[in-house]
Amino acid sequence: MTPEEQEALRKKEERRDRLHRNYLRSKAIGAQKQYENKVKAAKKNEIEARKSALRYEDMAKGVFVPAGVLPKAESQKASLPIRSAI
Repeated sequence: MTPEEQEALRKKEERRDRLHRNYLRSKAIGAQKQYENKVKAAKKNEIEARKSALRYEDMAKGVFVPAGVLPKAESQKASLPIRSAI
């Protein structure tokens, strides 16, 4: 490797190590968990918004029908013949 390549590799590894140390420090004081919870909540809200938009679109097309609107159906349990003990 040329000296320039070695220097670039060293800088890259130093940056990676520094970022990892910062992550570990953030994790130790609980900031990482707060960040993950915040991101998780935002992502969940975004997914729910997408789902509701798609559901509304499907309801307009007649593809999706809420279960509460469907008529009550009787149970579809199959009756099994009774066998005598041998």
